[in-house]
Amino acid sequence: MKTKLEATYGAKLTIDGSTGDIEIKFDPSIVERVTVEKLKNILVAIGRGFSPSRAMSLSDDDMYLESIDLHELVGEEPRNLERIKGRIIGEKGKAWKTVEQLTGTFLSIQGRYVTIIGGPEGLEAAKSAIKMFAEGKQHKTVYGYLEKFRKELKRRQMEIWETGLPPVGQSGTEGEGEKKE
Repeated sequence: MKTKLEATYGAKLTIDGSTGDIEIKFDPSIVERVTVEKLKNILVAIGRGFSPSRAMSLSDDDMYLESIDLHELVGEEPRNLERIKGRIIGEKGKAWKTVEQLTGTFLSIQGRYVTIIGGPEGLEAAKSAIKMFAEGKQHKTVYGYLEKFRKELKRRQMEIWETGLPPVGQSGTEGEGEKKE
């Protein structure tokens, strides 16, 4: 993976095996800031528990990465953190998979962070769902919100299709969640 990233992004990666710190060196004369940000986000995503293949989806221009610090939502009490993580994951991963499927995003839960990869609209809907779980909203309520989001997104895409305009960026990918603790 390191070799592939170095070749794709024209960078030299030095990884400290004891700390996990990564140093990135670019040739500034040939590298754009967007390229630097994409590589940084891919490395952060891998560090937050995503598989390299899912992290590589961040190389697409319409894919973004966002992390939610659960301590900011529920405090630092370990019991609260585990309870909220359990609500987000759901029984046998149902809540997690539902959020991913209805928003077209990928989720990873690691430590105190929920990290999301997705298009702009799906990312915002997934963030809202995570916050709703943290606030203690019932799963049924969160699913209802996500179903409404999905229907509205499909309605807007249909309008765009009917008018012949190019579709607004949306990943539309569906997949299994990843969990790493």
